[in-house]
Amino acid sequence: MAVRVGFLGCGPRGTWMAQCYQDIDGVELAAAADMDDGRLTAFRERFGIPKGYTRFDDMLNGETLDIVHIATQPTVRREPILAAASAKVKVILSEKPIALSLPELDEMLDACQSNGCALVINHQLRYQSTWRRLQSAITRREIGDLTFLHAHCRMNALEQGTHLLDLVIWLRDGQRPEWVIGDADGMDDFAKTHSAPRTVMGMMAFADGVRCFAHMGPEASALSDTDSVPMHFGIRAVGTDGWAQVWLGRWHLVKSAAHQMTMLVSYGDDDKVGQVAFQRDLVRAATEPEFVHPCDARFGRASLELVEALCLSALEGERIVLPLPKGVSALATMRQRVLERR
Repeated sequence: MAVRVGFLGCGPRGTWMAQCYQDIDGVELAAAADMDDGRLTAFRERFGIPKGYTRFDDMLNGETLDIVHIATQPTVRREPILAAASAKVKVILSEKPIALSLPELDEMLDACQSNGCALVINHQLRYQSTWRRLQSAITRREIGDLTFLHAHCRMNALEQGTHLLDLVIWLRDGQRPEWVIGDADGMDDFAKTHSAPRTVMGMMAFADGVRCFAHMGPEASALSDTDSVPMHFGIRAVGTDGWAQVWLGRWHLVKSAAHQMTMLVSYGDDDKVGQVAFQRDLVRAATEPEFVHPCDARFGRASLELVEALCLSALEGERIVLPLPKGVSALATMRQRVLERR
């Protein structure tokens, strides 16, 4: 029996995910929902989807779905995820950031756990060849013992930052930092759908002595983008015998002036291969009870917690020890202060 998939949001991200399912066997694109009837109709016609709804609740009530994709703006994710959990959808996939605060994500996780649902975040970069090459360089000690990571992106901490920090934790084999020292600046971005400070930066310390400096915002370090390689998002890993750097679509390793390696791929092609592999694992999560998706939100929670911790350090002016107490949200506090000043 085919795995039945539904979509909330028929814009660019929903379209991209539906397109990737065309490379996966055993999947039926069963239903879609979008408030824009014209966009919904075009989406259904393109992918041969039989049922369309302008209300997400109507789709949940009218269909039995194994996987639901939430491809809305982050301001419109909490209620659909809670509704999908209540409907006991087996796997709920959300774009990132999955939530605008850590307590909001914890509410989603609690609802999914209570209803036996898997909640997954679309952290598909883990599946791309360049990032896997960097992970291999670290694991195989091609650069010696890892000592330092520099993670950078030119968009804010909720536009790209949770994606970036998820990669940091993944490169560390799931190890979480013990403490952070952070700073934040620029309140204008709180008016965005990805509501966060314009810039967040700080140092994160791991128990084994490795440190990571993260810089998220328009002043972060970057190279000029090319048509196929966006150079504004990357991580450099420094070891005792060299360093390796990945951007979106490019990997580079230096051990000495006489030993350098570079891999350049089309980011669009690499993203397609990675997204298809990511979605194959969604199908596995829906059909194999013991399989846990590598991007399960229980793991992805750590990247949002790091953003919250860096912002809390900025608010309190001191080092923040992890994990954070449940219910704490520096992002929510910052948003409230911005509202009070208006």
